[in-house]
Amino acid sequence: MQGEEVEGVVLNEKMQREADRLLAQIVRADSMIIAVKAGARADGFVLGLDTSGVLRAGDAERLYVIFEAALVERLKTLSRP
Repeated sequence: MQGEEVEGVVLNEKMQREADRLLAQIVRADSMIIAVKAGARADGFVLGLDTSGVLRAGDAERLYVIFEAALVERLKTLSRP
């Protein structure tokens, strides 16, 4: 199965689309609550991939970092007056 790479993480096409969709939800969140919910969904996505064994060693941690960084940045933006 051929995959796409996102910052060193290899995902198949379907997983890549879902990761992109989840990341976009975080980035577009219009409130802190929606951003945190999107972040939680992203964490669940990574947990599911990790526990099912479809990720290479270290890829789950890289995905967690990508989603967390996006969430932190969005929360900072939303907290500004």
